[in-house]
Amino acid sequence: MHVYPSTTYRQIDGLAPTYAQKPVIKQEEGGKHIKFECRVLADPKPVITWYRDGVKVQESARCKVTVEKDEKSYFVTMALTNVTVEDAGKYKVTAKNELGETAANISLNFDSSFMKHTADEKAPKDGITPTFTERPSIRQSEDETKIIFSCRCVANPAPTVVWEFKGKKLREGARHQMKIVPDGACYHMVTMEVSRVSDADEGEYRAVASNKLGQGAATINLHFEGKTASDKPKIPDGKAPRFPKKPEIRQEGEKLVMECMLEANPEPEVTWFKGTEMVQEQGRISIYKKICGKDQFVVSVIIIKPEASDGGQWRCNAFNPFGDSNANIALNFEKGKAVPEGFAPTFLDKPSIIPNETGTMITMKVRCKAKPQPTVEWFKNGVKVEEAKRLVIKEHKVTSEMFEYSCIVKDPCGSDAGKYKCVAMNQFGEATANVNLNIEADPEPKGQAPVFVEKPTIKFEEKAGRVLMEAVVRADPQPTSRWTKDTKELDGSRVTATVTREKAECYRIRLELRKPQPTDGGVYKCNIKNEFGELNANLNLNIEVAPTIKRQPKVVSVINRKIIIECIVISSSKPACNWLKETTKVRLDSRHCLNINEEGEGRFLVQMEVLRAEKSDCGSYKMIAKNEKGETTSHSVLITESMLEEEVRHSHLLFTWG
Repeated sequence: MHVYPSTTYRQIDGLAPTYAQKPVIKQEEGGKHIKFECRVLADPKPVITWYRDGVKVQESARCKVTVEKDEKSYFVTMALTNVTVEDAGKYKVTAKNELGETAANISLNFDSSFMKHTADEKAPKDGITPTFTERPSIRQSEDETKIIFSCRCVANPAPTVVWEFKGKKLREGARHQMKIVPDGACYHMVTMEVSRVSDADEGEYRAVASNKLGQGAATINLHFEGKTASDKPKIPDGKAPRFPKKPEIRQEGEKLVMECMLEANPEPEVTWFKGTEMVQEQGRISIYKKICGKDQFVVSVIIIKPEASDGGQWRCNAFNPFGDSNANIALNFEKGKAVPEGFAPTFLDKPSIIPNETGTMITMKVRCKAKPQPTVEWFKNGVKVEEAKRLVIKEHKVTSEMFEYSCIVKDPCGSDAGKYKCVAMNQFGEATANVNLNIEADPEPKGQAPVFVEKPTIKFEEKAGRVLMEAVVRADPQPTSRWTKDTKELDGSRVTATVTREKAECYRIRLELRKPQPTDGGVYKCNIKNEFGELNANLNLNIEVAPTIKRQPKVVSVINRKIIIECIVISSSKPACNWLKETTKVRLDSRHCLNINEEGEGRFLVQMEVLRAEKSDCGSYKMIAKNEKGETTSHSVLITESMLEEEVRHSHLLFTWG
């Protein structure tokens, strides 16, 4: 006989959490406040938890979570107030009870169209508090020596922007160049360029935009990933999303397809919006994304049996760690059709190149079929061609659906050769025709424009009493030189400019400045050129010599027993000055004051004031001026008893010189 332990089984009635409605995002007050909403079926009541980028969201004054019961479902909301770009990220909501758990994800991405005011609208009368509408992006210059931060800000009036690094304010200078460029009525592109990048630049950066209505901030972390080929710190490889072509709308039977080409690395997260509402995949609406090449994707929305209510502004938002981008689609209905009649441009044959008989004009011509008529742009070597004196762009309507477009080059020369392309586009798509224009130009004369062989230098020869500014260049034929200071050409008995050949095609460019003075300091520019080109050398000359007395001391004022003695000193830096009475240094106190004021570059007005002057103050005074290069002593000036007995202004004084 076997005895088994008794077991009690309990059945739990209820329902594990499932989503009756996946999370959606709703805006209020033009995007200042947003709500995440979803509906959960569950019994018993689930525990709701929200996460942002994997971190649990804590309720605060700005963040409120509510769960409201409605029969066997629960309406869940998370409300964010005073929204900023810092709130962007991947959100997850979990619902859990004793019968199970479920989770759903939603991303909050920002772009300019998320805000109430667009760049094309007029600035609102009451203004806009600065708000960053995009996460800052980082890119590295092609030469790998610079990092460029950029982000977009909406504000009215225009903001001032301060950049911080690790909590400390950055000052603009040689390494940090900061810009604010208007981008519409209320929008501004904010950028900072960091030069001579090193590992020490890694860390958290913050842009703070302020105006009279308040301020907004955006934060970004700069991380390096190894070294570049030139041993410079390297930011992680990648590219922000970009839509290289205009979105395409087409009808396929009962299906309406809105499709976009997209470039990005890494693969972006794509969200579709209709108006301000996020589009969910359900019922008649399907969303697709497929890889079609390296860093290339096709994203689309398909609507089955489109209805009039499907019309309006649609937007595709693509986001990855390097930035985000948007493609806008206006879906209009005409006579019950979701897409107006028409088709994308196509080129009917290969482009033709037609020279005239005299060779003074070349015409590149293409034929295109499209409905409606497309807009056309010409490019040369990737740069848009603008009409000019020698470049003419023409169009000719052959039929309602056929068009001819021409790019005419007058007086063609070798520099006009290159890869041209004609891009035609309308609301249904675009097409490109490529033209290789080869021009047999006359042989170019042999020679070489000036290039530096050695970095321009400044040499001080104190014994010879001169300064030499030199540059060594390679050029063919021999170049000429022109020296200027403060835009004025140099001449005079103290300067000599020479160009000396040192070896084949190498020349020494020299400016000799004799008996240099502090006033000779400044930026010297040397223009070096021959028939093949030119270059410029800028040299900053800073001359430090012992002070000199430009104007000797004199008594300039005696009023109410207050005596002022002054002189003018020339010095490359602010001099230290002392006054002597006879041979004793004058001590500065409540009766004796010293003032040194810079009147101009290297020119200082030195004054001594004697207050409540007495007979004991009479005597011979002189001034000693000193800097790092030496010192100088002025002539003497007398204060006499007769000066104290009558108030004399400058124009009536008699001076006695020592």
